[in-house]
Amino acid sequence: MKNWKRVALFAALLAVAVLAGCSRPASPASDVPQFSFSSLEGKTVAMKDLSNKVVIVDFWATWCGPCREEIPHLNELYSEFKGKGLEIVGISMDTDGTDGVKDFAREFRIQYPIVMGNEKVAESFGGIIGLPTTFLIDRKGRIAKKYIGLPPAEDMNRIVKGLVGGLSGDAFHD
Repeated sequence: MKNWKRVALFAALLAVAVLAGCSRPASPASDVPQFSFSSLEGKTVAMKDLSNKVVIVDFWATWCGPCREEIPHLNELYSEFKGKGLEIVGISMDTDGTDGVKDFAREFRIQYPIVMGNEKVAESFGGIIGLPTTFLIDRKGRIAKKYIGLPPAEDMNRIVKGLVGGLSGDAFHD
């Protein structure tokens, strides 16, 4: 096979692998890493304090276009399901300090807690290869679904409704 054909075949296979992984769940259901950070408001946000809740953990950054698109949807989910056991934690991967993130959160009217992330927490979630990376976590503290890139709103709504309604995270694995 000519070199250009090999390169094209490799690129096509790589693209299929990446696209297939974009909205696949962590498999099988895995326990969520424990972390504890101060929110932008100075309150402690710890996974252990969110036990028995459905949690969305969203790795994002202020400079990320798809992250900006995702925020209104996360705000809607938070408004609709907060009183029913949903919590959202936004983990900012910005490296320029908190001031810019605080301004951004005000401008975008982010309603859920934001913490400043780091490589250690990103690695504890298996590494973050793109932003946004969003994890849906069931009430047992297991990752039910992982999205790399902008999550499809309808799919995310369906899964959150199921998890909040008491379905096991296992129901959402492919």
